[in-house]
Amino acid sequence: MHKRLGLVIAATELASVAALLFLLRQPGLPSQFDVLLVFALPISFGLHVMEEFIFPGGGPEWFRAARPQFSGQYTDAYFFRINAIPLALAFLVTLGTFDFAGGFTYFGIRAWLAFVSFQGFNVLFFHVLGMIRTKRYSPGIVTGLVLFVPLVVIAFSHLLRTGVVDVFSAIVAIGIGYAVLAVLDHIKATGVKPAASN
Repeated sequence: MHKRLGLVIAATELASVAALLFLLRQPGLPSQFDVLLVFALPISFGLHVMEEFIFPGGGPEWFRAARPQFSGQYTDAYFFRINAIPLALAFLVTLGTFDFAGGFTYFGIRAWLAFVSFQGFNVLFFHVLGMIRTKRYSPGIVTGLVLFVPLVVIAFSHLLRTGVVDVFSAIVAIGIGYAVLAVLDHIKATGVKPAASN
């Protein structure tokens, strides 16, 4: 699983950096800061997954300790899916933000902001609170706090200040980010098999 996940991370990071460098030179796009801002999502996410599973790693063991009720579901296949699919989506959502007319697409930037919100909630509810509960280092906490938390703050403040999104759209993006996290957690919870009683 680590090797396959490492390949997905490497491919996504390389594709993100290549697309970023290419798009920074193209006319008809938002400012360079805006382009860098949206590409911070897939790049940060790839580094976050790398911290969890490759360096320093230890994610599977910590996740099982932090949420033992789901330990039966925490298989290598699960960890691969739950990281590889969103990582690819982060890259695709980022590409979908550009209208190539000097701005962002209406739905693309809002979907991107919802994804950023989801990641922020994931860091808070899963990593920060999990680390408090377990009293041990949570793989992913460093990139979560150093990359995702500033990304959430900068993204919302910048996009609101520049008028790219309005307050209502920002609130909806936050709601969608939280709802996606809650739905995924509910799906995971309903898949747990009850323990056999003696």
